[in-house]
Amino acid sequence: MKKIYSLIFASAFVLFSFNSHAATISVGVGIDASFNPANQFTPASVTAAVGDVIQFILGNGTHNVTSTSVPGGAAAMSSGTMSTVGQMYNYTITVAGTYLYGCTFHAGMSGSINVAAGIATPTVDLLTSAYPNPFKDKLTLKYNAVESIDLFNIVGEKVKSFDLPANETKTEIDLTDLNTGIYFIRTYKEGVVVETKKIVKTK
Repeated sequence: MKKIYSLIFASAFVLFSFNSHAATISVGVGIDASFNPANQFTPASVTAAVGDVIQFILGNGTHNVTSTSVPGGAAAMSSGTMSTVGQMYNYTITVAGTYLYGCTFHAGMSGSINVAAGIATPTVDLLTSAYPNPFKDKLTLKYNAVESIDLFNIVGEKVKSFDLPANETKTEIDLTDLNTGIYFIRTYKEGVVVETKKIVKTK
């Protein structure tokens, strides 16, 4: 069974942050484009802007993320050993240039990040907040420019779907019937995934 976070790996879509216009770009570790176990990064090459965060997410096996070459002034990548599915390592882009990295456990497992100076960052706010987080029963969404959301559990199964009122900017959803644990909200605009946010339900 594929116990992976397909909702946040798929197409390495860009996730917009809530406090700025920087973006978070997800890269799967230890899986291929079909989410099968593989000694590779997916996607192996991404384009980013200064200020963006590259979020490496372990999909299978035991791996690490270690830089082999970074632009002058940039910090080295060093995730340490990643062995728990869903484990994340975030790396913030600080300067333009080409970043090369690999897994020291597996020869040939490598990737790159290409950062050009002056790449425009998003100018629209999408989902701005989901609170409280962690939550017990009800979750309030404050949003803009999104039309619907799906809710996924930790293994990527869709458990809820909601259409968001177009004339509203805030709505409350009742999630009393969900088990405690980690979930992911995926938001859509015009049928396209624009953002994912992790939420936690407590007792």
